[in-house]
Amino acid sequence: MGRSKKKKQRDGDDRRPRLVLSFDEEKRREYLTGFHKRKVERKKAAIEEIKQRLREEQKKLREERHQEYLKMLAEREEALEEADELDRLVTAKTESVQYDHPNHTVTVTTISDLDLSGARLLGLPSAEGKISPKGLGTGLRRRQRPWRSRPEPYPGSPGTPCSPSGSPLSRHHCTHTVEKRSRGNTPDGPRTPPRSPRVPLVPARASAAG
Repeated sequence: MGRSKKKKQRDGDDRRPRLVLSFDEEKRREYLTGFHKRKVERKKAAIEEIKQRLREEQKKLREERHQEYLKMLAEREEALEEADELDRLVTAKTESVQYDHPNHTVTVTTISDLDLSGARLLGLPSAEGKISPKGLGTGLRRRQRPWRSRPEPYPGSPGTPCSPSGSPLSRHHCTHTVEKRSRGNTPDGPRTPPRSPRVPLVPARASAAG
């Protein structure tokens, strides 16, 4: 009796749980159509990411514009303060005197010497960096062009003396020019009319009757 109990206990320990396979049509359809669904989801996620980046860039640009606007506003306020200070200094050092005449009124305003460059109100250079008026003229002088010597004329050309040591062609040209001028017509003087050729006088023969 005891052996049979032990055997039954061993047989009970060796048993495995049963597996039941069931087919679900809905889950199968979801698995097969899940590829397109996941693709659409990835596309939507990418679009949302791009929109988020655009919003961040626009926000950054707005902040930069705001900073530039504040900087320009501060510079303008500083310039206005400097202008007000300049007006105050000028007004403090002016004296006005009025003279009443029968026909008109004269107002004389005297402004004392006001060193604006010392206070750097006009942005002028300091006394050390001043340029003398003489130094300004040194760089404004015109450069003198070198004198170009005229080339020597060709021997025998008009207006040049004929040299005996020239070439035969130049001597011939000079002789021809002198002969033309020596014919009585000067280039600048009045022209004389040409003379008619002389006709020899032939003595008349005596008539036969005589």
